[in-house]
Amino acid sequence: MAYDIWYSIKGNRIKGGCVKGFEYDESGRLELDPKTNEHSVFYKVIEGSEDDAEWGRLSCTLLSSEEIVCYTYVLTRNNPEIVTDAGEVINLDDYLADSQVDSYDKVRLMTSLGAEKFINCENALLYDLKGRFLYVAVEMMGFGDAVLQDVRVSAVGDAFMNTFPQVYQERNSFFHRFMSIFSSVYGDIGEMNDNLFLMLDLDMCNQEMLETYGSWFGIDLKGGFLEEDVLRTLVKEAYHLNKIKGTKQCIRRILEIVLGEEVVLIENRVQGGGTYDVTVLISRHLTEDLRHQLTFLLDQFKPVRTRIRLLQMEKEAVMDGNSYMDMNATIPGEKHVVLDEESLYDGAITLT
Repeated sequence: MAYDIWYSIKGNRIKGGCVKGFEYDESGRLELDPKTNEHSVFYKVIEGSEDDAEWGRLSCTLLSSEEIVCYTYVLTRNNPEIVTDAGEVINLDDYLADSQVDSYDKVRLMTSLGAEKFINCENALLYDLKGRFLYVAVEMMGFGDAVLQDVRVSAVGDAFMNTFPQVYQERNSFFHRFMSIFSSVYGDIGEMNDNLFLMLDLDMCNQEMLETYGSWFGIDLKGGFLEEDVLRTLVKEAYHLNKIKGTKQCIRRILEIVLGEEVVLIENRVQGGGTYDVTVLISRHLTEDLRHQLTFLLDQFKPVRTRIRLLQMEKEAVMDGNSYMDMNATIPGEKHVVLDEESLYDGAITLT
């Protein structure tokens, strides 16, 4: 691989730093908050292995509107302590993480200490920088939407250079920077190959892959109409569901996966049902979206001429004067009310 060590900048380094005007999660994904005017991030310091440590490449994924300008500042030092103009000794990491200090003053200090500045850059070479401690800051200006994620920094640098004679191994030379283009591509492809196993892991792969795996079993799961945990369970059990396709057991299992609870299946005996009718009694609140999800899935597994009706059961069944007692029917309790003059009441209401 082209780079030996990668440092991923995720939620813990964001929490240890200073964030203004961004929403973030544990994966390190930053989303610009348009309601605020200031948008800056000063990450917690990254510590290398030794003094004068060499750094390779900073990479990230930036999705932003054309009106947004993203400035990235990268600074390296061997000593985290600095002396201010007033003669005060301060820790640079603590200073950058202090939310009370103005972001402009932080950027100005990093620039005065020799920080490299990159504009709207998703891949930046850090061959000029040497130091044990690496500081990264991001500042966005403009109006619109922006998302910054997958921020990483590589150490050691370009291993491609070790394959050439010593005379060509001058760091940060034209030849070095030119070869880094091919080295970066080679490294990214190698990393993708190393992580291919994640695409086959049903607990780790993304939702698009789950939909693809479902199609391999002849199940249409496209459109994002299912919650992710339900989708994963369906794909995991797709082979078994295909084996019992068209059976009562299959229909019941699909309903249990989607609803998360047991259901009651009644064949051709409810509301004048015919030979091919199946009625499903559901106790969970049946929204219109949920009804469409169940119907779409069950149509792929039910027998050809079967008609499935979904009925939502209430906790209590209230009967009128012409009803008879049957399964799931209860007699409601007495309702105590106070009636105004000339009010009407039926037999289910008693006077207090």
